[in-house]
Order: sequence, then structure tokens, then C-alpha cells
Amino acid sequence: MDTKLKNRHKISILLAIVVIVSAAAVMVGLYPFFKNESARYEEPVYQQQTFLKYLVYGNYVLSMEQVRNNQGDIISPFQFFFPKAAEEMKNQTEETVAAAETNQADGDVQEGAIENEITVDLSESNSGTRSEYLSHLRQKTMRSYNNWKNCFDSIRNSLDYQILNENGQVISDHSGGKTILGNDTYEFQTVLQYDGMGRMEVVSIHGDNTARLLTLLQDFGDKDPMMEDYWEQFLYEPDLRLQNPKNITITYGMTADQITAFKDTAAGFSNTYDDSDSILKIFVGLICAVTVLAFLFSFLDVTLPDSSRIFRTPFEIVTGVGCGGVAFGAGLTNLVIVTNQGDLFETLLRANFLPGVAGIMVKLWNLLWWSLPFAVVYWAVLCLRDVLSIGIKRYLRERTLIGWFCGWLKMICIKVYHYVGDINLKEQSDKTIFRIVGVNFLILAILCSLWFFGIGALFFYSILLFFIMRKYYRDLSGKYRVLLKATNQIAEGNLEVSIEEDLSVFEPFKKEIQKIQSGFKVAVDEEVKSQKLKTDLISNMSHDLKTPLTAIITYVNLLKDERVTPEQRKAYIDILEQKSMRLKSLIEDLFEISKANSNNVTLNLEEVDIVSLLKEVSLELSDKIEESTIDFRWNLPDEKIVLPLDGQKTYRIFDNLLTNIIKYAMPNTRAYIDMKKEDGFVVISLKNVSAAELTFNPNEITERFARGDQSRNTEGSGLGMAIAKSFVELQNGKLFVEIEADLFRVSIRWPVD
Repeated sequence: MDTKLKNRHKISILLAIVVIVSAAAVMVGLYPFFKNESARYEEPVYQQQTFLKYLVYGNYVLSMEQVRNNQGDIISPFQFFFPKAAEEMKNQTEETVAAAETNQADGDVQEGAIENEITVDLSESNSGTRSEYLSHLRQKTMRSYNNWKNCFDSIRNSLDYQILNENGQVISDHSGGKTILGNDTYEFQTVLQYDGMGRMEVVSIHGDNTARLLTLLQDFGDKDPMMEDYWEQFLYEPDLRLQNPKNITITYGMTADQITAFKDTAAGFSNTYDDSDSILKIFVGLICAVTVLAFLFSFLDVTLPDSSRIFRTPFEIVTGVGCGGVAFGAGLTNLVIVTNQGDLFETLLRANFLPGVAGIMVKLWNLLWWSLPFAVVYWAVLCLRDVLSIGIKRYLRERTLIGWFCGWLKMICIKVYHYVGDINLKEQSDKTIFRIVGVNFLILAILCSLWFFGIGALFFYSILLFFIMRKYYRDLSGKYRVLLKATNQIAEGNLEVSIEEDLSVFEPFKKEIQKIQSGFKVAVDEEVKSQKLKTDLISNMSHDLKTPLTAIITYVNLLKDERVTPEQRKAYIDILEQKSMRLKSLIEDLFEISKANSNNVTLNLEEVDIVSLLKEVSLELSDKIEESTIDFRWNLPDEKIVLPLDGQKTYRIFDNLLTNIIKYAMPNTRAYIDMKKEDGFVVISLKNVSAAELTFNPNEITERFARGDQSRNTEGSGLGMAIAKSFVELQNGKLFVEIEADLFRVSIRWPVD
């Protein structure tokens, strides 16, 4: 890694630290703002739902304590709140024990058996659904009562309360002898009365927002606090439902001093910080800011993930840790609370730290914890941003656990595929052997399970297996000989051989042999065609080259005659020039088609307007067109059609095709040249009526030295159509020849971008 790259990494890390610490510092610096915001949502403790719920829990606790004080003995919550269920459970236990003692007295079983039977009876008595439910209900009642007591104990010392009987007499006083009902010193007071049916009614209530207090208290009183512990099949049995206190009235009161004292001693009982949502809102805003800055700064050093594996963590882990970091930061509200309340500062002072040092340590401690979620988010953005550098496909493949698993699974599948693919059916027929081995394994496993009798069965099985294997081997050898005979016949040149027999495991080779036969036939046809083309090439070249060459030799000899007049000499020279140019054109055409077939043509692609180019070719050939007496009908578009083509090669294509019409079209007929756009292609169509009968295959006219004039009386090399087709295909086009009676049509298709 070069020095420049290292410095870039250092700058990126430094920027990340600055962003993270700055975001954390903003959160710590806003602590006074959070405290002021929370004060706006602060409400009296008696208006909080949790406090009112604990107050209703106190009704159950106080009624339970009152019963214990009156009876002077210990009564369990289950016996008090579920008296009939407790009695039923007690009777079941006594019946079980009595039955066990009766069996022991009869002496029908020994002592050990008696103990076992007692255990069985007890287990049977408790295994019934109702017995299990009673046991479950007893355990849940104990736990619920302990929870109610703990909740009520957390507020008991901060309020006054009295318990009154059905006659209105105070039977338990915890108000210091003061009368709660109607006492103006109590800022909050309420009277909760239970009638003979155990129904609670809020008789009176005093305090701020009394309508809300009345509704909440009545809702809590009407709700069964153990509703979630009941089983559905016993939900509607009154004897198995919690019994509320009866014929009792409980009054509660809180003075202003008690409310203030409770707020100071029970800090966090109601989280006004959560009610204001100011911490969460600021935190989410800073998370978004850190995300944006991390994304922008990541463009300054796109190679940072390559320097450390920590930035190449899989997507699922990054997402999980990132969400966990955000959730962790959202849960730091308690840190703000204990810091604003001075608990951390007081703890450090008790540890003998100086006030200045303690204040700095509190800030650093908060800065550290707030830096963690911002650092996690910054790291997550750097990890996820790499998707822009390496692409989504590569990211999913290399930076996700699912991608890793799919890659591993793909590798295993490839190995299994190659392993299975390496099984060679030509050698011993592996597939069949595997089946035989599997079946043999099952049979041997069954025989081994027969112990001694399996030895005799194994002997007969071995004899049977020998005859089966011998028959199978002979059948396999016969099919192999059929296959071998067919391949020998093909090798000898008989390509029409066919295999009618079922070759069993060698059946795949039958299809392969058929493919070989088809391939050989195609190869032979191509070779015959190639040989014919070579023969035609030699024959046509001999004819076409010999004709002008013979004329040249003849007129050279004539020029040697001293008796030749100047006029004759000039005529002979003109003929020599004509024949030499003919010979030159033939040789050039031969070179062009040779280079085209060997893909040795260099294309100089440029933007060519083929409409203008075709018009230019028609102007160049205008003299020949007029001499031919053929009426050319042009149907060309008015707008330009520009394609990336080689101008010279395209000119040669049009020149060859138009010249072909002039040479071979019937005089005094019409020829049609059309050009149009169709389905993303430019289609050029040239149609004319042939002067001679069209008896050739349209696919052969584009072969080398193929001519419509089979007598070869017309002037031409026979390479014009072949050159035109080669140049069209070299420029990503297609050339088609169609014949209908004496109508000869050539179509060219070039794709339009």
C-alpha cells in the first residue's frame, strides 16, 4: 500500500471519529434541554396509570392482611382468593392419602409395593386435567400475590389509608388517627368500596382531573388481575375464578408533602423523558445526519473496505448490529435521567473524587456511551456503501451470508455434479452396479437380522445371485456386441446402419451413434459440395480467364503484322485495353471474394446515408440503365437513413446488384427498387423479370462463380452476387434471394440502432 493511500485511510478514519464524537457531544450538550422538556410533561403521581393500578393491587393485599390479623392464623392467598378451589384440592389430596392407607392396612401387598401404589394413586389423582389446573392456579396465585404486595409496598409509605367494615367503622387505620374522607389537607383522596358480591365501586374521588381518575380506577377494579392465568376450559366456572374482597371499604389519601416526597424518593416511577420524546427525536435526527455524512465521506476513500475485513462484514450481520446499535441508543434515556438527577455525580463524590474531576468524568462517561450507537451506524454505512463500488450482484455474492451459503452450496453441487458426471457408463455400467450394490446391501441387512437362520438363507441367496449375475452378464455382452457391430459398419462407411434392439444400459450410446451418423452425413455432403465448388472454381476460372487472355494473345499477334494499318492498330489496341481491363476486373473480384471468405476484410465504418448512396450508384450507372431499355421504378424514403457501414463496400454491393439487373433483366420490362424501415430493420428490395428462364436454386446464386446465365455467354465473373452477400454479412446484415416464376428478387436487411 503506497503512502498516499495510507494517508487517505487515516483521513477517512479521522473524519469518522470527528463525526461520531460531534454527534455524541451534541446529545450530551442537550441534557439541560431534555430536562426542561421532561418537566413540561410532569404530572402528579396519583394521575399516573401505574400508581392507580398499584392502588387497586393494594385492595387485595390489605384485605388479605386484615383476614390474617382477624383469624390469628396463617391463611394462604390461594385459600383466601379461591376458597372453593382450595377446598376441592384439599379433598382430593385427603382421598388419595386415605385410599393409600386402606390398601396398606389390608396387607394385600408388601411394604415396598404399598409405597409404590400410594405413589401411583397420587400421580393418577394429580394427572387429571382439573387437578393439574388447581395446582397451576395455586402456584400462579402465590406469584401474583407476591407481585401485588411488592407493587403496593413501593407506594404504601407515601400515602395514608384506612379500612372500614360494612357498617362504616374503621377496623384498620394507617393515617395517624386523621380522618381521610372529607379532609381538605389531602390533595388526593378516594374511597373504594366492595359490596357483598365482591364488586368494586369508586364511591368518591378528589384531585385534579377527577373524571380520568374515576375511569381508570373503575377499569382497574373491574378487571380480574389473574385473567391471563386461567385455562380456557375452566374460564367460565365461578368457583375457579378469583374472589374479590367483600363488604369492605378502603380509603386512600395523599397530602401535598407526601406527593412531593414520593416524587423525590421514587424517581423514574413515571418516565416523563419518554413522554416528551425529545431524546428519541434528537437521537433519530443525529442518526440520520451521521448516516448522510458517512455516505458522503465514503466517496473520499472508496478503497477503505479493501484495507480491513471489518468493513467487509456480511450484510445480515451489518443490518443486525446496526439495528441493535440504534435500539441501544434509543434505550439510553435512563442514562440521561440518572445524569440529570445527579446520581452519577453523587456516586463519584462518594468515591472521593473532586467535584471538578467528577463532573468531567460524568461528561466523558456519557460521551462514551452515546458514541457507541453513532459509531455502529457510521460503520454500517461504510459496509453497505460498498455495494456501489462492487455492484449489487457481486455484493450479494460476496458480502451476504446467504450469498456465502449459496456459493458454498453451488460448489458442493458442482463437485457432486462432476463426481456423478465422471461415472463412465462405458466401463462396467457404473449406474447399474450402484443399483445392484444398493439392493444387495438391503438383502444382506435383512439376512443378518435373522441370526443363525440367516447363514442358510445367505447360502441360497449366493447361489441365486450367481445365476442372476451370469444371465445379466451374458445379456450385457450380447448388447455390447450389437453396439460394436454397428460402430464397425459405420467405420467401414455404411452410414445407413440402424440399431433396432433395446441396448439397456447402452441405450444412451444408440442416440450418440445416431448423432454420429447424422454428423458424418452432413460432413460428407459438405465435402461433396466443397469438391463440386472447387471443380466449378477451376472450370469457371479457366473459362473466364482464358477468354480475355486468348483475345489478348490474338490481338498482340495481329499487332506484330507490319501490314496493319494505323486505323486497325488503333482498333486492336482498344480491344487489348478492353480485354485487359476485363481480366483485371476478374482478378480483383477473385481477390475480393477470397478475402471476404477468409474474414480478412478491413471495414472502415462510418455514418453512411444509404438512401443518398443508392442514388449515387444509380447516377453512375445511368448511361447503362438507359441503354438497357429497362424501366427502373425507385421507391426510396425522403428522409435520411444513416447506418454505421463501410461506404466503399456498400457502394460495391449496390453496384453489383444494379449491374446484375442490367445484365440479366428482360429488356423493355420494369425493375423495382424499394427501401423502407420495418420492425427495427432497413429493408432494401430489388425486383426484376429475368430474360432467361430461372432454373437454378436461389441459394446457389450467391455461391462463387454461380451465374443466372448458365451458358456463360454474357459478360460477368459470376462473383457479383457472392461479393454482395459477403459484404452484407460482414456488416451485420442479411441478403436473401427469392425466385417466383421469372421474377428475381434480392432483399437486404440491416438492423437500425
